[in-house]
Amino acid sequence: MDILWLLIRWIHVLAAVTWIGGNLTLAMVIVPYFRQNLPPVKRIHLLTQIGKRFEPVVWMCVMILFFTGIGNVFESLGLSSGIEVNAYMRTLLIKLLLFIILLILTAMHSFVFGPKLLTAIEGLDEGLDQLPPDVDSLRKKLSIVSSMMGVVSLFVLLAAVALRMGI
Repeated sequence: MDILWLLIRWIHVLAAVTWIGGNLTLAMVIVPYFRQNLPPVKRIHLLTQIGKRFEPVVWMCVMILFFTGIGNVFESLGLSSGIEVNAYMRTLLIKLLLFIILLILTAMHSFVFGPKLLTAIEGLDEGLDQLPPDVDSLRKKLSIVSSMMGVVSLFVLLAAVALRMGI
């Protein structure tokens, strides 16, 4: 049975690494590179294409995290004493709240701001050096949501470590 729980935890961590690691790689490596080397419209087109390829992976990871997370909770509660359950539950609730916030931000990015920005740049010249003010405003909103996703992702990881440490 220990092998089963080890496998479930490993799958959970693998899904978290894939989702959060992919987001952080985009935010810290790809976006800055594109920002320095591509005009805004071309950059948005390429980032949108990358995002569309990554999106199914993200939502698969979310589903895996949800179900393996439920399994991990039941497994951990079965092994904890009364005092540890209280600390465990407090940290778990913080982690779940952060996870929900991250889900909401991801959905806003994927289903609201991303598609709106893609629609807004349709017909614009890819070589354009500056975005029109309304499109730039939308791009800034998407950037804020992306930044918030990165910060919340790191706090989810912090909560996960705290959970394992019994803090």
